[in-house]
Amino acid sequence: MVLFSEVAARAAAFLGLVAPARRQFSFEPDSSVYQDPDTGLTFSSYTSDRGVSFRVAIPEDIPAGDKVFDTVLQIQAPVDIGWAGFAWGGHMVYNPLSIAWANGTSNVVLSSRIAYGYYSPPEYPLAEYKVLKAGTHINATHWQLTTLCKGCSRWGDEDIGYTEIDPEYDSTLAYAYSDYPVDEPSDPSSTFGIHDSLGHPVFALGTQARNADFEAKVATL
Repeated sequence: MVLFSEVAARAAAFLGLVAPARRQFSFEPDSSVYQDPDTGLTFSSYTSDRGVSFRVAIPEDIPAGDKVFDTVLQIQAPVDIGWAGFAWGGHMVYNPLSIAWANGTSNVVLSSRIAYGYYSPPEYPLAEYKVLKAGTHINATHWQLTTLCKGCSRWGDEDIGYTEIDPEYDSTLAYAYSDYPVDEPSDPSSTFGIHDSLGHPVFALGTQARNADFEAKVATL
C-alpha cells in the first residue's frame, strides 16, 4: 500500500512546493442545481464551454468532526471528447483524480489517479469507486459516467495532515479534458496525453448538492 505521505513527499520533491490550503469563497458560485433523471439525485453541476458537465452529489448530513463522507460524481461529455477528469482538491497534484473515457460505443471506463507532477498520473488505490449503472451510458452524442466514491471528500494521512471538502463553504474544484483518446481504452491504467482544456469552477455543494436519504438512494442504483 502506498501511504499518502509518500505521495505528498514525491510531489513536493518534484515541484518544490506543498499542497495549498483549500480556498473558501463568498461570491457567486459557477455551479448550478441539476436534478438527474437517471438517478434521482440532486447535483451541483458545472458545464464547460465544450459541453462537458461535471456534477457532484453529497449526503444531507455531514459529520461535524472529521468530514469523511461518500460522494457521487457524474461526468457527461460529447463523444468526441477523448477523456475527462475531475480533481477533488481543485488542482492537479496529490489529491484524488477521477478520470473517465468511452471504450467503444457501449462501455465507459473509470480510472482512479493521483498526480505526483505535471505528467500522466499513475493509479491511486486510496479512493474506492463503484460505478452506478443507472447513470452510466453512451448514446450517439454523449457518454456519461456516474460513480460513488469513498475517499474523495478527505485525503492525506497523519504525517502530512488531511485535506477535506467542507460543504459549509463554496469549494474550488477542477477539471480537465482532452480531444484525444487514451492509449488503451479498455485498460483503466492506460496512459494518456496532456489535456486540451482545464478549469477551476467554484461549486456550492452545501446549498446545491445535498441529498436526503443519500445512502438508501445510492444503494438502489
